[in-house]
Formats: sequence, structure tokens, C-alpha cells
Amino acid sequence: MIRPLRQRHRVLVFALSVVVPVAFAAGIATRKAVPALAGAVPNISGEVRNYSEVWSRDDLWEKKAIRTRLLSDAAGAGRRAVELISKDQIVRPDVIVYWVPGGPEAKESLPNDAFWLGGFDQLAPRPLALPAEAAKKAGALVLYSLADHEVIAASKAFATAQ
Repeated sequence: MIRPLRQRHRVLVFALSVVVPVAFAAGIATRKAVPALAGAVPNISGEVRNYSEVWSRDDLWEKKAIRTRLLSDAAGAGRRAVELISKDQIVRPDVIVYWVPGGPEAKESLPNDAFWLGGFDQLAPRPLALPAEAAKKAGALVLYSLADHEVIAASKAFATAQ
């Protein structure tokens, strides 16, 4: 009774030793290439460098030590941007920044009316342009981990108009 089981096991192990490497090689050969960045993203390009500081606050974030700077377009066009400077390391994958009108109602997921501002770069902070709606009403910033699908931190609501 044990001998037929051993023979079947020997055949299955031999078959798997052939099939698994072939399947792995086929998977590697047929995988799609990683897409490259086709065009310039507005928040990454050099056009958003002429900003002057309106205010700088360290008390907007409850869970994280992040300095938030509100910036205004130096050309007088009325465009606003924020710059987030992290004082302590945030170790999360794919952290992106959203602006939520009114305030962050949900602490666990993003609301439907959230505006994407850009990626959160701790090593080289850069201005993230706020939407036009931010000049009309108060809102809050939300750090969101795209890989984990969860809200990392949310700021207190603030107004950008003076």
C-alpha cells in the first residue's frame, strides 16, 4: 500500500521539477514593462518655484510632526500651494497628499471630494499646488498610503484666503 503512494509521489515531484521552472521562465518573459513617465506632471515641473511664504505652522498635524507652509504665487496670480516638511521619518510606502474641502470627516478612508495634490517627498519637499476651490473655503490636508490603502494622518482644517 505504501509503494504505490511512493511511486505516485516520485512522478509528481519529477513533473513539478520540470513544470515550475518552465512556468516561472514563461511568466518572466511575458510580463509587461514598467511604464515610464510620459509627460511632465504639473506639481513636479519647474514652473511652481516662484512662491512666497504666507504662513508657516507646526501645529496643524496631531499625529505627525510636520511643518506646513502656505505659499502664494509671487506673480500675483492668486495661486496657492502648500509645502510639507516632515520633522520625523514617515516609513510608509507610496505616501501621497490630498486636500479635502471642509475637513477630514473620515479618518480611515478618503472622502469622495478629495483633491490629489501630489506625492509626499520627505527628502526634498516641494510646493504642491492647491486647487482653485481652496481659495473659497477651508480645507484639510490628508496623507494617504496608496500601497496600504489607508489614511496615515490628517491635518486640522485651515483657510487659505486672507
